[in-house]
Amino acid sequence: MAYNSSREARRRRKRRRKILQAVIPVAVAMLLIGVILLIAQTTGLFDEWGYSDKAADLREYFKSTSDDTASVVENCEVTDDKITVKDGRLYVPYETVVEKYNDNFYLETSNGNLLYTTGDGVYTAVPGENYYTLEGNGIQAGYPVCYSEGDTLMVCLDYVRVFTNFEYQLFGGGKEPYRAEIKTEWGSEVVADVSKDNVAIRTEPDKNADVLKELRKGNTVQIVGSENEKWIRVMSQDLITGFIEIKHLGEKYDRAETPVADVAPITVKPVADYSTPVVLAWHNVTNDSSTSALKDNEKYLKYINTISPTWFALADNEGTVESIGSSSYVETCHAKGIKVWGLVSNLTYPEVSTYAVMSDPAKRAYVTEQLLSYAGQLKLDGINIDFESLSTEDAPPFIQFVREFTLAAHKKGLVVSVDNYVPKEYTMHYDREEQGIFADYVIIMGYDEHTSGSEEAGSVASIDFVLEGIEHTLEDVPKEKVINGLPFYARYWTVDESGAIVDMQTLPMSKAKETVASAGATAEWDDATGQNYAEWSVSEGKAMIWLEDEKSIQAKLEVMKAHDLAGVAVWQLAFGTDEAFMIIDDYYRPAAE
Repeated sequence: MAYNSSREARRRRKRRRKILQAVIPVAVAMLLIGVILLIAQTTGLFDEWGYSDKAADLREYFKSTSDDTASVVENCEVTDDKITVKDGRLYVPYETVVEKYNDNFYLETSNGNLLYTTGDGVYTAVPGENYYTLEGNGIQAGYPVCYSEGDTLMVCLDYVRVFTNFEYQLFGGGKEPYRAEIKTEWGSEVVADVSKDNVAIRTEPDKNADVLKELRKGNTVQIVGSENEKWIRVMSQDLITGFIEIKHLGEKYDRAETPVADVAPITVKPVADYSTPVVLAWHNVTNDSSTSALKDNEKYLKYINTISPTWFALADNEGTVESIGSSSYVETCHAKGIKVWGLVSNLTYPEVSTYAVMSDPAKRAYVTEQLLSYAGQLKLDGINIDFESLSTEDAPPFIQFVREFTLAAHKKGLVVSVDNYVPKEYTMHYDREEQGIFADYVIIMGYDEHTSGSEEAGSVASIDFVLEGIEHTLEDVPKEKVINGLPFYARYWTVDESGAIVDMQTLPMSKAKETVASAGATAEWDDATGQNYAEWSVSEGKAMIWLEDEKSIQAKLEVMKAHDLAGVAVWQLAFGTDEAFMIIDDYYRPAAE
């Protein structure tokens, strides 16, 4: 019995030894695995296991459609816009140039030449040529400045940068699609440096996402956003945007962008003397008896320092300028210390096409030549340009005429002023900002708020209408160049019971007062319009007049003086009254004592 017990104990000991022999290696192995896993977790030994190395299709990513176009990257995003790449340079359509980069360029539709006008003169680029000219002198570019592609003029962005403050980057070519980034504004950006080699930018914040680009240690990426615990959205220096694991980036820091050198703004040296306010009266004359017409209004001349007679008109589609100018008229004014700005208009002959004249460079030059010749013969001090009812098609060649004419007129010592409507959405194509760069004065025709074409009767120039014209013009034109025009007339309306217009007459301010008095009506001040208003019953319904008088003129002058404008103009001399002119004189006192 004792023998059996001893043998059983030996068997148990033997089994324990076998179990220990089997378990200990496993335990050691598990311990080693744990240590290895801990080390791997600490050192990132196995970080790359399980990551996709599939390359993304960059052509699909950049929406590439051809080998000679670059996809545009804006604000770190790939857009649908494309730019033509030609011999490593970017070319965009002329329409894109003026819409996005610089609207001072002008395309001659008659010959396809591209013009850019500064205070130095007119730069001209001929399609297909590797140079451009300034007033006929050639300047080498080393690349085609522009070229025609069907009906489209393609313009090199390098040439646009000659006159415009922006920069661009172009990457790709060969196996990679072209992509470009264009910057017009600079600030600072948040960046970080990559901490190791072979770090992938992926299409999605997922290790199984396709690889857009592999970065090397020390590469800098811009932080775009979309950050979570593991991933952050970045853009590489060659314009590839995607996701990268945060652990592979160093500390974020701000990097200030360095703007490209400022391109000198267009500077045109004025001829005008801005130290003296302009007090101008337009003088509406329709025949060559303007000297006698001046004598009829001689009593008003002591109140003004500038007069603009309506002497010149576009007479035909060839650019002929008709003149009814008078040397004796000018001599009379000069003797009284009054400057004479001859007015040129496109209104005298409605059948003449402003576009046909202004869009032809030879005809524009002919108009300039004639006006300067007349100015020399008559000894004028300036030219007042009064081109009205311009369509959006008329406007670009008209603005080019203003540029070219001003440069030519300044060489002769002539002041140039341009008449403009009160700014409205439908007259923005008049480009007052560009006018204000070249012309000495931009004159607001601060009247005709309601005309014969209006749907309802109303004021010729309410105070809010005047204020709107001044404030909106000052958004584009320096105050020392802005003159506001005042009406010396009112409109006499007759409306039926429904308010529909039956009749309208334009009356000089004195005649309008007489009309109210003869009707036995009383005009009362209307704060809303800043005018005296009268109405009375007539057989057709009701008569209505918003008067222009000393009080309304004074209200407008208060607004003008508050904005420190360059002066005042009135339409027109013959409609004036001593009382109205004296109010203006109280504000400006232009005449010598």
